[in-house]
Amino acid sequence: MSHKRQTKHLKKDKALSVAMSQRLEGFLGELISWLDEKLDKRLVRTFMGLIQVILIFRDRPNGLLLSELGGYLLNPDQAPAGTKRISNLVRSCRWGYSLIERFLWSRAHSRVAELHAANQAA
Repeated sequence: MSHKRQTKHLKKDKALSVAMSQRLEGFLGELISWLDEKLDKRLVRTFMGLIQVILIFRDRPNGLLLSELGGYLLNPDQAPAGTKRISNLVRSCRWGYSLIERFLWSRAHSRVAELHAANQAA
């Protein structure tokens, strides 16, 4: 493949990557903002990065090891640091599934209230 063609493909891939990243941020935006109010910013950044890594490198038959996730979160040379970030998130006394659950129930209650206000079935 010629250098010009390869550069063109790299630019196209980068543009697609940026677009997908922006879509994910848009999809998770409200949750991330809500988590920002509840958790340390570093944990929220780790959470967002972890979601991206899982979506990119998810391998259904083999799964992902924690150390692999750490390597993908930062880079292979910094896998132990990435693994520690994930561990800090999971072990944080302020983190748990209940945070996500509360957020989702709050959004569901808001949506039901909107539907009732518009005289629509919920």
